[in-house]
Amino acid sequence: MFSSSMRRGRSAFTLVELLVVIAIIGVLVALLLPAVQAAREAARRMQCVNNLKQIVLASHNHHDTFGFFPAGRFGCDGSGTPCNGMSATSVNRGGASGFVYLLPYLEQDNIYKSLGTAEANVPWPTTDNATWRTFNKVGLESRQNAFSCPSNTAQPFLANTGSGVTLNASVGSYALVSGSNGPSQGIGNSVKFDNNGLFVYFNKRTMGDITDGTSNTLAVGEVRDGHLGNNPNIWSVAGRHSHSLRTTENPINTPPGTGILYTTLNGAFLSRHPNGANFGLADGSVRFIQQNINITAYRNLSTIRGGEPTSLE
Repeated sequence: MFSSSMRRGRSAFTLVELLVVIAIIGVLVALLLPAVQAAREAARRMQCVNNLKQIVLASHNHHDTFGFFPAGRFGCDGSGTPCNGMSATSVNRGGASGFVYLLPYLEQDNIYKSLGTAEANVPWPTTDNATWRTFNKVGLESRQNAFSCPSNTAQPFLANTGSGVTLNASVGSYALVSGSNGPSQGIGNSVKFDNNGLFVYFNKRTMGDITDGTSNTLAVGEVRDGHLGNNPNIWSVAGRHSHSLRTTENPINTPPGTGILYTTLNGAFLSRHPNGANFGLADGSVRFIQQNINITAYRNLSTIRGGEPTSLE
């Protein structure tokens, strides 16, 4: 009798109660989702910061080995202007970025050698006759985690090597800082080997050249899109105002195709993080710089010996 009464006293959820429970769950999810997304973004930003630090440290190791930093780009670009003693038509190294020369210091020596840059063990060729094997699809299509921010979901870009060969060029999330001379200076040597930053066209920079102080000099920063906006950034390629060699003439997060331009190129640093971008400084530290930083201060930070009293402090 007692057992039967207990069974009659129990009842299932009513429809109203079920809807209330579902509503409560929905509210909790709505409250927790932003926190989860924020945590994920924080983790991505932390990995991005670590990548930038590793890139700068790799450049230091290159400097320790050879006595100078790698160039921001090896080879000329066939624009009709001689490039630091080489003929304007000497393009055998066809746009190889400084990142290529950091591969051995990021545990990617096999990829480095596959690109033909280590032939005859010449880290800095006296001429531009050492061919960069642009046909090596394995090397150029390989994703390099050290050069890719976790927030970058861009797919490989179908690129033409200029020799009738296409490949899915692997994308990258960073560019070396070439200085403050940007698109307004066109395509002459002031934006190539004679720019005022740490990484420039086919020209050596040493630690002693950074008289502004390594803690006040930008070395590498985030990029998001390719120079045309309809293609991603390619880690293995550098050029004036494009891909993995950029300048600070335009503000941070200037969209592709806008701002100060040379044709369609603005050479800006920009990120997938809100309100600014991460930069690695020459001393190995990493700082998040707000996109509304004073433009003069921002440009001053990209020079190695401008003598400006600029600091991030």
